[in-house]
Amino acid sequence: MKNIGLVGLGFIGSMHLKAYHSLENCRVAAICTRSEVEDKEITDFFNGTFISDYDELLRRKDIDIIDICLPTFLHEEYIAKAARAGKHIICEKPLTLSLESAERIIKEVQDNGVRLFVGHLLRFWPEYQFIKSYSESDQLKDIEIVHAQRLGQAPAWSNWFRHPEKSGGALFDLHIHDIDFISYLLGEAESVYATGTKNNYGAWDHIMTTLLFKNNSKAFVEASHRMPKGYPFTMSFRAQAVQGTLEYRVAAGENIEHIGNQQFVYYNQETKTSIDNVNGDAFQNELSYFVQCVETNQENHVIPLEDVFYTLKLLKAIEASLETGHKISLY
Repeated sequence: MKNIGLVGLGFIGSMHLKAYHSLENCRVAAICTRSEVEDKEITDFFNGTFISDYDELLRRKDIDIIDICLPTFLHEEYIAKAARAGKHIICEKPLTLSLESAERIIKEVQDNGVRLFVGHLLRFWPEYQFIKSYSESDQLKDIEIVHAQRLGQAPAWSNWFRHPEKSGGALFDLHIHDIDFISYLLGEAESVYATGTKNNYGAWDHIMTTLLFKNNSKAFVEASHRMPKGYPFTMSFRAQAVQGTLEYRVAAGENIEHIGNQQFVYYNQETKTSIDNVNGDAFQNELSYFVQCVETNQENHVIPLEDVFYTLKLLKAIEASLETGHKISLY
């Protein structure tokens, strides 16, 4: 049983807390937040302590893992402090906003002998896990084209998302999900070309990216924080292979916690097959796996740090393409 110190109790922090409540290999022993917690849905089941001082949390010897659910621009500072305190770390994506910062973070955790896990959630999302397993089977093994969309409004619960120096905009907050999963699926990219729009603060808030991969497959990926009010949060993923096509589509409420209409279908030349009953919760899958890696000292094979760094490298190439209007070669 591992004790978690949860840092931040915004939307994602609350999602993590609820996921931990369903797990048997860990418990949230303390929550570090500067805000007054009045949500009865949280106070009714949380048995630990609330702490406002992060350094005080790090001094607690009973805390095994620090889970950081803070704005992106704070990640490096909070990870470095946790690493120096000898705590293992779970950090929400994106890890950070620059390759230099990522290098400093990785060196910090390695120098202090602690583990760092980054929450690239799609790798743990049940339907996307199914897509990954299909890509390794005879039904979808030779993927030629991927098309992915992730569309919604800018998160309404905090305005730091709108500022490029704090969040990286929709590029780092939203586009990252599909860029990461597609590289997980298809391997290394050869080049990227992107176009998009910026919000009033200079953050890219609608991005369309074309990626060409070393295995000759192609991906077309769109992300938006620019959709009008009332437009449902929508995500879709279509993988077209020589053997057939697998498509997943979902429309939610204003965010992922209110998932509504879903379609998950596999097509080949002879049949159309609906895929039903893909069970599991992505946050529970992710956090349980991370804790298990700490508990048993096993390698993190799902999202190793080199993959985290590579996804960040792709995002920086996409950002360069957006800024210059040119195709960016990765080699």
